[in-house]
Amino acid sequence: MKELIEQFLKEFATEYYVMPDHALELLMDDHICIKWEGKEYFVPENNLAFTTDDDLIWKFLNECYHV
Repeated sequence: MKELIEQFLKEFATEYYVMPDHALELLMDDHICIKWEGKEYFVPENNLAFTTDDDLIWKFLNECYHV
């Protein structure tokens, strides 16, 4: 399961790092923030490229790792 989540994050997420406030605000409009393995990521709330499995991973991350 861990490998699937890490692949999902690699493909769809943006790792949080110090960024300008305006860029952070844009991400927060349509992304959730999760914390996985000690790192924070922004994951889009909706993505047309999500497969059924990706959607399940997104729901799991949102329910269990949402910051």
